[in-house]
Amino acid sequence: MPKLTWRVTNKTQSNLSLTAYVRSLSFTVGRPTPLSPYSGNSANITMTSYGGIENYVNVNDEIEIQAQPTAGINQFLLNARVTSRTFDDNPGDGINSTMTVSLNDAMLQAGMANLQNQSLVSVDDQIAEIDVLLPQITIFSYPTGVNMSTGTFTTNANQRINEIIAGDRGVISILSTFSLYVSPRVFDEKVNTDISFGRTTSASQIAYQDLVRVEAASNSLFYTQATVTGSATTETKTNLDSGYFYGVRTFTASTAQSEKVSETAEWYANAFSDPEAVMLNLSFTDVAQNETALQKFNNLSADLEFVEVSYTPPGGTEITGYFWPEQITFNVTPAQTTINMLMSPLTYYANFILDDAVFGVLDTDRLGV
Repeated sequence: MPKLTWRVTNKTQSNLSLTAYVRSLSFTVGRPTPLSPYSGNSANITMTSYGGIENYVNVNDEIEIQAQPTAGINQFLLNARVTSRTFDDNPGDGINSTMTVSLNDAMLQAGMANLQNQSLVSVDDQIAEIDVLLPQITIFSYPTGVNMSTGTFTTNANQRINEIIAGDRGVISILSTFSLYVSPRVFDEKVNTDISFGRTTSASQIAYQDLVRVEAASNSLFYTQATVTGSATTETKTNLDSGYFYGVRTFTASTAQSEKVSETAEWYANAFSDPEAVMLNLSFTDVAQNETALQKFNNLSADLEFVEVSYTPPGGTEITGYFWPEQITFNVTPAQTTINMLMSPLTYYANFILDDAVFGVLDTDRLGV
């Protein structure tokens, strides 16, 4: 029976293995919507707390979480630091007492750092500059496709990183033990063709047990108007065609751009103008999958990419498209692992790439006004 085997290691305490003491664990990577700031990936590990085991995990220790499919290759899926420990001291001899360990990764560490009169000089690689300034975080990055404002800043490091992401419209991908900012200029390199998601399992497809399609009317994610705040000005843009047919849905975003706030507002408004696109929330268990497909999914979890998903509306025909794993949650028990994935259609990001076989948007009808 295919299954994910999990390993938990305390890197701070000489790679001490904690696996034998773990009763359950859950962790989440990503963000809940395409517009949400990246606030940090988080995890909760419930462990036995008896006979001094609590000393194996201390606040600020670096913890590493790995997964390995049956007869497969392990992948490092989360590297984070302990932010708190919560003890449940049960009565009796204490053997059933537990300790819940909470962790957050580099983006949370960045959120704890406030830059004071810090100079940022690169117009397209400021995330890399911030990474160098903060040794406790590891966030690699591709250069942005849009110039960002430069100068001397007093700001929260996480806020600045998210403003850069908002201006460039990229994503954070998890790569083993570090994070990677992926700019839209290299999205064509981030397409996974090894694995897909559908209704049945095979060596190249994960079978979901539940799929929820979320359309515009129910979640208001398909915005037609954008109010974008930049370092110099604020711009509000409306997609007139979509606003006429589907009503005005608005949101605001902060960006680190200096001269292209107007263009960014237009990009945002256009990106959310397709009423036919849907967000997908799918879930599945490891024990119900093909062994080969489970390995490929494990690889995807360690290197997030756009991936193909197929679904069939009741009474309809199959629909296939590429989606970004906006957020993945793993819930692990000794019996099985349950995975929940919130996925955004590529049309949320494709409006920046004009000439590409997968992501191209040269069709002017899609761009609106």
